[in-house]
Amino acid sequence: MKAGLLILAALAAFGAAASSAGAETIRFAIMRDGEPIGSNTIELSRNGAETTARMVTRIQVKIAFMTVYRFDQTETERWIDGRLVALEAVTDDNGTPHRVKATSGNGKITVNADGKVTEVAGTTIPASYWNAALLGKTVALNPQDGAIVPVAVTDRGEDHVIVRGRPKRTHHYVIRTTFPQDVWYDEDRQLVKVELKASDGSTIRYQPG
Repeated sequence: MKAGLLILAALAAFGAAASSAGAETIRFAIMRDGEPIGSNTIELSRNGAETTARMVTRIQVKIAFMTVYRFDQTETERWIDGRLVALEAVTDDNGTPHRVKATSGNGKITVNADGKVTEVAGTTIPASYWNAALLGKTVALNPQDGAIVPVAVTDRGEDHVIVRGRPKRTHHYVIRTTFPQDVWYDEDRQLVKVELKASDGSTIRYQPG
């Protein structure tokens, strides 16, 4: 089962959040066909013009009490004035390790993905859904393997999503990077819901947890 169809790299969603001045922690469950398979935690810290986002994803899929797929990822992004200045992601994709580092300088971003170094435009951002700026991009950096992936967005219009038993006004988009995902943002451009199909046809959903 491919990781790309199971996780939204560094995804942040509208979850059960505990916040204080300049800091917020968001937690949510990852479901597969209605059954829990993992969790995601996002820690956002803001200090003036600087924002640091740390995301931890843990996924374990079992069939007949046997683990058939495991995915672990920890990613940290640092932003200043809305521009990415540093990224580090460590991933274990069912036994296959990946390490990606990115740093900005001289108008470019240098990406080291598993030892292979490339340069991309300084305006490139990660395919991280906590940042709704992704909606305005045509390419993005995949934090899992460091690849530059195309981004295409389809506007599905206004919608309502039930959050903790109450309807919430949202806007529905389909974002296609490596694969299509349905996403719903609220009026503050905070992600409320995500749904996608895995390569085996199962439905993956991120929900407050």
